[in-house]
Amino acid sequence: MKVKLAQCCGNCEHFINGQLCAVQEIVVSENQVCEAYTFKPVLHREDDCLKCSKFQTTNCAHPAKASEGIMCTVWLPRMGQV
Repeated sequence: MKVKLAQCCGNCEHFINGQLCAVQEIVVSENQVCEAYTFKPVLHREDDCLKCSKFQTTNCAHPAKASEGIMCTVWLPRMGQV
């Protein structure tokens, strides 16, 4: 079974202060969803370049800066390390 991140308000960039939708301009809950969903990336201390599938590839947004301990907003986990 493939595990996916739910496309709901709790994981959306437009969900602010844990209750408001910046696009719809209404109060929403974490479990609601709409067509304006935009994934909100959340980085953790242990998620650095060494665990990124883009590290040392042409898809890396910052190849000159990418190294152990560095994180960025385009981080994508390597298979088997989520």
